[in-house]
Amino acid sequence: MVKSRRFTKSLGTFGKMISIIPDTTELIGKAMDNTRPIVEKHMEQRQQKQENLRIIDDVINLSVDDAKAHLEKIGFVVATIPAKPNKIWLSNSLNEVVSMSPRGGKRELGSLVKLYYINLDVLEKSQELRDQDTLRTVEFNQKVADAFDTVKHLKIPFIKK
Repeated sequence: MVKSRRFTKSLGTFGKMISIIPDTTELIGKAMDNTRPIVEKHMEQRQQKQENLRIIDDVINLSVDDAKAHLEKIGFVVATIPAKPNKIWLSNSLNEVVSMSPRGGKRELGSLVKLYYINLDVLEKSQELRDQDTLRTVEFNQKVADAFDTVKHLKIPFIKK
């Protein structure tokens, strides 16, 4: 011990650095030993969370009953909601899923999945929306045609030289 101190004193600053290295490595080792349980616990929690995740299948264009049964079989809670009337739903059939929330990806088991489907009421209101748009288009086209007819029959005096 005495010899090593003499040796480190003779080396000066470099010797002090060398004498600190063993202490530092010992401290780092203790710190790693203390943090290991925390890291392992976090890794276990992450693994358990990953095991509880399931992929939500895209069930759009399936019948609402089939889609609901499929998602419940996987382990999700399913709510069926009539879709809001829209012109684009006219090409879909009755009781067909047209939208879902969340769309897809991995979700926890037991998560709520909302299925929006078409029923007779939605189809009728969607048809009314389409009829209203068609009527507006026809009325606009008629106004434009009437305006051209009016201009066509106007007699504009031209000055002849």
